[in-house]
Amino acid sequence: MKKTPLVEAPETILRALPQQQRGARTVDLILSVTAQLLEEAGFEKLSTNAICERAGLTPPALYRYFPNKYAVLKALGERLMETQNAALAEWLAGGPTRASFRQSLAAMLLEQHRVTQAQPGGGWIMRSLRSSPFLMDVRLKSNLQVVGGLLDWLQQLNPDLDRAAAGLKVRIAVEAGYAVIELLADEPEANAQAVCNETADMLAGWLSPLLSN
Repeated sequence: MKKTPLVEAPETILRALPQQQRGARTVDLILSVTAQLLEEAGFEKLSTNAICERAGLTPPALYRYFPNKYAVLKALGERLMETQNAALAEWLAGGPTRASFRQSLAAMLLEQHRVTQAQPGGGWIMRSLRSSPFLMDVRLKSNLQVVGGLLDWLQQLNPDLDRAAAGLKVRIAVEAGYAVIELLADEPEANAQAVCNETADMLAGWLSPLLSN
């Protein structure tokens, strides 16, 4: 029986950090143009040739920093995840309480939706991180950071928290949150506030037992 050859993972590491302002502008231009192309045509039609043509760059200028489109998408994904995580950190620093948990959770989900939509191509970036096996590590790393932050906050409210047991519940809740942000990106006509309220009801019921011993 013939074995199916394994697909070699493409290189997704930034080849060079821009050392001068001109290089930084080139990298920003590549990321900006890629986000625009994602918004217009989606992931499947994205190519380094299309990026170069839109940006007015030669392929060697792009390849100096990015070996392929996956590396560009990874940089965009890391930027989006950092923005989302910063919004979550601000929410946690604001001190949601047991009493305000459900309401503040809905507000946090709505803010996650807002910052995702504010980044050009945000919905497509999230889809790419989920669907491409070459980019999943970006979302996984972000997921674990979010889970850790939420567990730290829960432990402040409940010093006796069993972090190992709570970690699974929080991980599932975080995945549900990502799914809702993608749903709103897929269905822009949906009532975002209503979707976030319903999700907060569900997640508050799921997580509330962790708030106290």
